[in-house]
Amino acid sequence: MIFEVHKGHGLNQVIDHLYEQDLIERPTLLKLYGKLTKRSNTIQAGEYQILENDAVVNLIKKISEGSIHYRQIRLKEGSTLNEILTVLKNNPYITKDRSIDDLSIVYSHLNLTLGSLEGLFHPDTYNFKRGDSYLNILERAHSKHKQILNEIWMLRSIGLPYKNSYEALILASIIEKEGIEKKEIAGVFVRRLQSKMKLQSDPTIIYALGDKFEGDIKKLHMNIKHPYNTYHIDGLPPGPIGLVSKSSIEAAVNPSDGTSLYFVSQGDGTHFFSDTLEEHNKAVKKYQLN
Repeated sequence: MIFEVHKGHGLNQVIDHLYEQDLIERPTLLKLYGKLTKRSNTIQAGEYQILENDAVVNLIKKISEGSIHYRQIRLKEGSTLNEILTVLKNNPYITKDRSIDDLSIVYSHLNLTLGSLEGLFHPDTYNFKRGDSYLNILERAHSKHKQILNEIWMLRSIGLPYKNSYEALILASIIEKEGIEKKEIAGVFVRRLQSKMKLQSDPTIIYALGDKFEGDIKKLHMNIKHPYNTYHIDGLPPGPIGLVSKSSIEAAVNPSDGTSLYFVSQGDGTHFFSDTLEEHNKAVKKYQLN
């Protein structure tokens, strides 16, 4: 179970609470032990995990040394900013000391000036203690994101169609949602950019539609005039479309060589890659239209 020590409580109060919950016996003896070992002066607030076979002395030691219990929260690959804010908002153990929907607070806290916060946090599992602010978690996720992006950008291939690492991140966010053959998919997109072809990526339509997406992309969706619809715009959209894993960034800056310009899902998690539109249309009929 999880036992919480409140701020300002001393060892005697903690022992009394443990006794009230039938977690210990002989509270007077424990108070004497705490006084003799001078542990009563070093109680630290926080949550502590009590295991079934914990010795009482070890429990007192754990509390006095501040060996608090850390909880975990997962920021998933491909998640949009709204989705990760919802995850943070719905976690009852994270402090939302100011409005979590007021993005100006996040911009100010992270000292960011970019037009969008989308894709600027690294997807991972983060440990936190009860009462930590959502800003603390976002700060750690952003710091990790910057470090990984900068390190990978320094190892990029030559001749890529990006002006900077942010543009590489944008394409990486699209690759993240396209499939498992990341380097091959990256190669297709890089060649399309170099050839001044539209990217024509379905995940960008889904992002553009937002809450209006009902699970099926229709022909009319491909024609919507939206800055993130890569069937409509030339080149890259103005920003990422979700959280980006390290492997997707690596794929974007070190794509596979090849000649394919098209790919279509084969329905088993993999894709069929084609060099020509004619070959691609045949693959669409085979794998998509059955």
